[in-house]
Amino acid sequence: MVNLIEVPRDLRAGQGGAYDLPLAGGRHDEIGLHARSLLGRTQLALLEDARPGEPLAAVIPLDDMAHERLKAIERFIRSIHRQHLPDARLTAAQRRRLSHMLRCLDGRDQKASHFEVATTLFGRRLVSAADWHDSAFRYQTHRLVRDGLRMVERGYRQLLRARRRRS
Repeated sequence: MVNLIEVPRDLRAGQGGAYDLPLAGGRHDEIGLHARSLLGRTQLALLEDARPGEPLAAVIPLDDMAHERLKAIERFIRSIHRQHLPDARLTAAQRRRLSHMLRCLDGRDQKASHFEVATTLFGRRLVSAADWHDSAFRYQTHRLVRDGLRMVERGYRQLLRARRRRS
């Protein structure tokens, strides 16, 4: 979400500075107007009396999310200028794979076999003991454990801070 306020008069740089922000819907509350920009679909909060046709400034609270908020503002500014910035946030499939890797590592720490881990991840209906030796689930479980160990060695905590894409 990008928090916007009206630019204070002392900070305005001459003429202009206002962009026409086409907004999709929106609702008012005690904070201001919450809407989505039609350019890039960025979620916006126009705080206090800020209006889309006025010169606006972005507000970044200096907290743990400041870096992510700065990236959101950059994506928003690029969308206003019709420039494309690749979305580096994790997809649903990437989040699911990371979750599976961490669950595999948890199972490994609990001394569970790869078969037991695969059964927990994919279900008893899909993972059979009779076909385990040649099962795609066996190979997938091995890859998840291997990649999970690599992720831990390289500092997985940074991955967990990645913003989530709505999907």
